[in-house]
Amino acid sequence: MARLFESYNWQSVLLEECERLGGVYIKFIQMLAVHETTKHLVEGARADLVYEHVPFEAIDVNQELGRSVQEFAWIDYQPFAGGSYGQVYRGQLRTGQDVVVKILRPSVRKTLRQDLRILNSIARITSWFTRRAIVDPLAIAQEFSRTTIAETNYRREVQNAEWQRSFFERRNTLVIPRSYVQLSSDHILVQDYVGGISLAEAMLRQSNGEQIDRIVFDATGSNVWSQLEELGEEFLDSMLYADYNMADPHPGNIRLLPNDKVALIDFGMVSRAPSNKAAVVNVMGEYVKIYEDRFDAGSFATSMLAFFDVELHDALQIVAREFADNYIGSLEGFIDNYFKNLTNDGQIKHYLTERRVSRLFDQVINSGNKLGIRISKENVMQQRSMSMFASMIRAIGEAHDGQVNFALMHGITSRVYRQALRDGVDQPRQPEMTDERAFEVAANWLTTIAENDRHMYGFITKGGFA
Repeated sequence: MARLFESYNWQSVLLEECERLGGVYIKFIQMLAVHETTKHLVEGARADLVYEHVPFEAIDVNQELGRSVQEFAWIDYQPFAGGSYGQVYRGQLRTGQDVVVKILRPSVRKTLRQDLRILNSIARITSWFTRRAIVDPLAIAQEFSRTTIAETNYRREVQNAEWQRSFFERRNTLVIPRSYVQLSSDHILVQDYVGGISLAEAMLRQSNGEQIDRIVFDATGSNVWSQLEELGEEFLDSMLYADYNMADPHPGNIRLLPNDKVALIDFGMVSRAPSNKAAVVNVMGEYVKIYEDRFDAGSFATSMLAFFDVELHDALQIVAREFADNYIGSLEGFIDNYFKNLTNDGQIKHYLTERRVSRLFDQVINSGNKLGIRISKENVMQQRSMSMFASMIRAIGEAHDGQVNFALMHGITSRVYRQALRDGVDQPRQPEMTDERAFEVAANWLTTIAENDRHMYGFITKGGFA
């Protein structure tokens, strides 16, 4: 039945329905489009749909603010920015402080929860038929629903923003605008206005032929490459040292300021820091190897498994311990042997030369999900935000100089990686799982391996390599 479903063009049907329904469904398509492991699902979406500009709604700002409107010296009632969920207005408090007022669209308040219930029902059905895929549609939909509910609760966003502001203020790095708790509510957010130029605007002008370093210098006097380096290092550092991370680092939420400073805005979407920080450090180390032409297929594959599928990694560690075995070494050995037979493949050489790390993993090492990985729910948004950031740097570099993004990403990743090693963040944690659960997870994994790749299944069950 599952194979019959896979032969049916269900992606097109699902995409058409999301396009027809609009609203939160469009937002879901946009999320899939920037997720490295799911972007293939929305390849048929219209470009104008995936990057749709949502028209402004008519909103009575004074009525929404209520008595709080007395705290404002003036408000521009014409929104200057907006998205799928909210609209943003300029204003000034009676204290003289320039602020922005973000108001949740009334249409979103009316239909959001019902839309999310429908979306999860669709994903639940789809999940049953895609059990062999690396991503679970239901897990993505559930995580999307959780973050969407949080993103449309502006009191929660105030809390998220203040967490981030506290973290980055201690480090004296990124600028996070102050939130005004007393003027904010579930559907209204008031924050300090952040000037400078948005990275989205700079990238748009770059795509029209202007040099991005000149654009940013003329607007702010800053060095955009220094700003991107700091942004990247702080983004990776927050995964290792902060409790929560910004999960929506797209260019529209990044402001480039004078004095080489960078500001982040919009904290509606945040994710918990990864529970397995050692796995994050190891993945960074593998990226460094690739940028230094020291690619190791085996260690790369096992590091990605540990990061993506926390439960499976923990289970295999426990099972291997029971049999006094080393599953990491065994899996690395198999992948190394498998990869040696493919080293002359032109596609692989292209991915390595272009540092297309995610594609190398998805389309070569783990093609057909032969490793039986299922991305953990906790890492869905982490993977999304990492893909967004890497894609952004790549787009900037390729538009400026095809090699710039390599130097940037290598420098950013290697500095954070080496500091993490000095801090001992790479020390493995003890798996928190019962032996019974570990054997259950391992048995289910072997079943998936048998379905996905009989050759790998034979090696694993025999405990040896060719």
